[in-house]
Amino acid sequence: MKTSTRARILEIIRSQSGTRPADLVKTLALTPQAVHRHLRTLLAEGRLERRGGGPKVRYFIAGKPQLEQVRAWYGAESKPAENPPDLICETRDAFAGRLPRLTLTGLGQDDQSLAIAAVGEIGNNSFDHNLGKWRDTPGCWYQIQSTGGRLWICIADRGQGILKSLARVDSTIRDDQTALVTAFEKILSGRAPERRGNGLKYVRNIITGKDRRGLACRSGAGLVDYGKLGAECKEELADFPKSEGTVTLITWSLK
Repeated sequence: MKTSTRARILEIIRSQSGTRPADLVKTLALTPQAVHRHLRTLLAEGRLERRGGGPKVRYFIAGKPQLEQVRAWYGAESKPAENPPDLICETRDAFAGRLPRLTLTGLGQDDQSLAIAAVGEIGNNSFDHNLGKWRDTPGCWYQIQSTGGRLWICIADRGQGILKSLARVDSTIRDDQTALVTAFEKILSGRAPERRGNGLKYVRNIITGKDRRGLACRSGAGLVDYGKLGAECKEELADFPKSEGTVTLITWSLK
């Protein structure tokens, strides 16, 4: 009985991307004492993380990023109502100024330089290929989270998407999935320099250089993943809307 109750608690927290003990009490029809007893056990087992304090305390699945906010922003059909200034980099300079935050995340010296190079390439693409082509909100979403011994980095934009960007160089690219595979795996040549077409190979090589890294990228209906931990990133992006624009999720083990 205790095992099945804890399994239900984990499923509720997973489906809601975090929840409060009071909500679990209502959903499971248990006493507050019983709910807190199960939560303490799951915390001790390393399966949950507690964030906040007092009535605002919430429990989350350990090692998983919280992406509901960027998911809503990325998938909004019209201009997003909320553009958190601490997460949105409206200009390239703003993004460059926040990029060094990766040095404060617990990454080793060598990993820091590689992470900054990979994230910098992806973020710069948002500006290189969308200037004057933003749907409604200029800039990129840049968010770093650390949970369960993992670093999670999300970069997203509400631009034209990779398909439209690469189709200007190679007119044979006709769908989002082909565009993504081309961007990360094939060398393009053309009249116009396309860093999105060739710089992402460098990013892929960084991610696949060691087992403890992973990346997934969605643009429109396309979705690809790379690296040993890429499947976990892909799972997180699988339920993102198939919107124009691009969202990339990177995970990096801190252990």
